[in-house]
Amino acid sequence: MDSAERNDAEHALVLFRRMVDSVGVKRFASSLDLSTRQVNRILSGVQPNPIDRLLRSLSACSPEVGDEVLDHLCQEMGGYFIREEGTLDQHGLNAVKECAEAIAAISNGRLSPIEEKEVREAIASLVALTNAVREIRDRTGNHEGELEINISITDAQQLAKRTTNTTPRG
Repeated sequence: MDSAERNDAEHALVLFRRMVDSVGVKRFASSLDLSTRQVNRILSGVQPNPIDRLLRSLSACSPEVGDEVLDHLCQEMGGYFIREEGTLDQHGLNAVKECAEAIAAISNGRLSPIEEKEVREAIASLVALTNAVREIRDRTGNHEGELEINISITDAQQLAKRTTNTTPRG
C-alpha cells in the first residue's frame, strides 16, 4: 500500500468514526445488525473499514458503473451524484447537452424514470458548471468579471436537435 492509498484508508476510517460517533456505537451497530464489538474492531483497524472497501470497489469497476452506484447511493440519501471533471468549456457544453435532453424529456408532460434521470443529469451538469466557474473565480480572484464559455449557438442547436430526435417518447 503506497502513501496515497494509506492516506485514503486513514481518511475513510476518520469518516467511519464520525458516522459512529454521530449516533454512538450501540445505536450504530444495532442499525447495521452488527455487534458493538464488530464496530469497535472496525474502528481499531482489525476488521476492514466498509467505507474503504466501497471506495476500492468503485475504483475497481468501470467509471460508468461506479457513477451509477454513486448516483444510487446519493439518491437514497436525497441527493444526486455529480462528476466534476474537464475544462470550463466541457462543463458548458455538457450543461447545454443535458438541458436539451431534459427539455426533450419533459416536453410531453409526463416523466418516466429514464426521463427523471435526464432531468437530474441536467441539474447536476448545471451544478458542475457553476462549481467550475466558482473554482476559476476563486483561483483567479476575478469575482466581478465574466468568464467566457465557448459554445456556439450551432453547437447548442445541433445538440438539442440530436437529443430531441433520439429521446424516446412515453
